[in-house]
Amino acid sequence: MKTSMLTKMMQFMLLIGCLATVTHAKQIVESSAQTKEFLQIDAKAEQQEDPLPEVEVPDELPDELPDGGGQMPMTQHTVEWKAKSELPPALQYTFAGTWIFMLCSMPFIIPLIDSKPVTKTQITVGALMLITLLGGFYLFTNIILFQSGHFKTIRPLTVVECIYFMSQVITTVGYGDVTPAKIRGQVFVGLYVIGALFIIAMVMSDLTDHMVQLARDYKKRIAKERAQKAREDVESGRMVRTGSLKEMVGVPKPSLQPLLTAFAVFVIIDICWIAFFALNPKEGKTIFQALYMSVITLSSVGFGYFTPVTEPGMVFAAFFMLFGCAALVNVITSFTELMVKLNEWERCNEDRTAESMASLKSLTGGSDTVTEAQFMEFTLLQLQCVSEEQLQEIREVYKSLKPSQGVVRRQSVDESLVGTS
Repeated sequence: MKTSMLTKMMQFMLLIGCLATVTHAKQIVESSAQTKEFLQIDAKAEQQEDPLPEVEVPDELPDELPDGGGQMPMTQHTVEWKAKSELPPALQYTFAGTWIFMLCSMPFIIPLIDSKPVTKTQITVGALMLITLLGGFYLFTNIILFQSGHFKTIRPLTVVECIYFMSQVITTVGYGDVTPAKIRGQVFVGLYVIGALFIIAMVMSDLTDHMVQLARDYKKRIAKERAQKAREDVESGRMVRTGSLKEMVGVPKPSLQPLLTAFAVFVIIDICWIAFFALNPKEGKTIFQALYMSVITLSSVGFGYFTPVTEPGMVFAAFFMLFGCAALVNVITSFTELMVKLNEWERCNEDRTAESMASLKSLTGGSDTVTEAQFMEFTLLQLQCVSEEQLQEIREVYKSLKPSQGVVRRQSVDESLVGTS
């Protein structure tokens, strides 16, 4: 009984094995037929394909490849920049001279606008800037070799290309469409960039001080006009409403006008940029490409996909890079200043009263009366004209003058000023 059951089980397993073998063989045959058919189709496709185009080898190659990197190849869509400018030499040097003079005169123009004498530091900065720009101008146009996708061979820059390249350096735009070809040139340009940025930073520092001084003068002029109006009201007998202490020491709500003015100036420069490159047919840019190019350039990002390709475009960009980048910096500065003032104004309206009362209590030592001197100190603190530390230092200096009955001799103050006491 058991033997017959084992025999049947072995027969059943043998049957299953034979069926699996037949199925697998059938799949192999079908797969071989599909492979053969695919190879026949692929062979026919290869016979119908056109032969590969031959690679064109330029007739002339540079005698020496640049040791700092290969020359970027020109394509059929690349605009070639000739080794000799098409502009008259007088016009080229006029553009270059105007550009250099505009930058070098900044350290002298600012103090003249402020009606202040030119300092030795400003003269030194102007001289260093002149040396840097003229030195770079000579080296870039005569000695250092450059490479570009617009050049046939490596060569020095023309006058127009030079001011265009130096504008990229000073504004940190850095398109990358013109770069040094030799290692020694790359090292020099790298050092030149660092030096130029230091000098520009000194000029920007003077410009920032000038803007701060303008803001202070504006506040003084407003205060003077108010005081003059108050005197006229008193002399004419008109009723004069004295402002409260809260109105005097409170932080006024900041105005949007400085930000809007700075943004309007930037927009005007940006529109000029877009109009020039979009309406110039030789530049070959659409209005949206010109818009993208203006934002990338004037923000000093300088991706370099869209760049000037004509000499008029390079001259225009050399000047408007400076104007546009400065205008955008002014917009960002105005926006930052507005945010700081808004935060200060909100804090003033929320917590300033309690802080002011605590400060007054500290000044008076908890007394119920306030002297004129304490009131002056409190008001100066609230107006943020001085700090607690500065007031404490003033008190210590006054004590060092050995006051008698609350007063000191004027001679003691004079001696302290000249440092003879």
